Amino acid sequence: MKKIVSIQDISCYGQCSLTVALPILSAKGIETAILPSGILSTHTGGFQNFTYHDLTDEMPKIVSHWIDEGITFDAIYTGYIGDTRQFDLINDSKGKLLNAGGRFIVDPAMADHGKLYPALNEDIVEGMKGIVREADMILPNLTEAAFLLGREYSESYTRDDILDMLQALAAMGPEEVVLTGVSFEEGKLGAIAYQKSTGTVTEYYAEKQAQSYHGTGDIFSSVLIADYLNGKSMADCLADACEFIVKSIQATMGHPEHPYGVCFEAVLAAKE
Repeated sequence: MKKIVSIQDISCYGQCSLTVALPILSAKGIETAILPSGILSTHTGGFQNFTYHDLTDEMPKIVSHWIDEGITFDAIYTGYIGDTRQFDLINDSKGKLLNAGGRFIVDPAMADHGKLYPALNEDIVEGMKGIVREADMILPNLTEAAFLLGREYSESYTRDDILDMLQALAAMGPEEVVLTGVSFEEGKLGAIAYQKSTGTVTEYYAEKQAQSYHGTGDIFSSVLIADYLNGKSMADCLADACEFIVKSIQATMGHPEHPYGVCFEAVLAAKE
């Protein structure tokens, strides 16, 4: 059994970050530990007056205890980071927490639809660039990719534009780049992956759904990472993650009382 630690926030309500990563990774057979970066009463998408408690001061104590206990992991998976001090902690700790051959995976969860998430700023972008340079795999959406590369975000692009973006992101450091939210055909939406050492491009596109929901990026990353650690090919990882999102959205549509995330639990229960 593979063992992973996920470093991101706990949104106590709203189906994102650790509240989706932990159940999905665990259900797919990955032993999952958590290193919470902060606690929010809800996620920041659509809720007003949410509370936030920063856990930066607690994180090194947790890591230190793990090191003392000889606890190590096959992968580190980072998501939303709300304090720039946490980037140094992540970089300083990964060499001590990762097993030989372990994977450092970064989901640079900081932006969407051309804008940074509320309460984040350019300092977070610069910090995210720092851990991306050290990563084995990154999973940005188009907006996050633009911020990482210092480029203007555009909803209009060609296949050559996307390939150039993938190569530029890989040139920052990671061996594998998975770019999400990509579409080259009306009614289709998916993801495209690039492996730097071989130049291999892998892609998968599913039927675009009529509605979008907060937290689908976190769910996509968690499904793909679990499959990846379980030894599936990138083609199968992309297909599974994309179709999981489609089924989760379909399970949620028609429920107006549930606008804050997707009913991924129903899909997970049926699938596993």
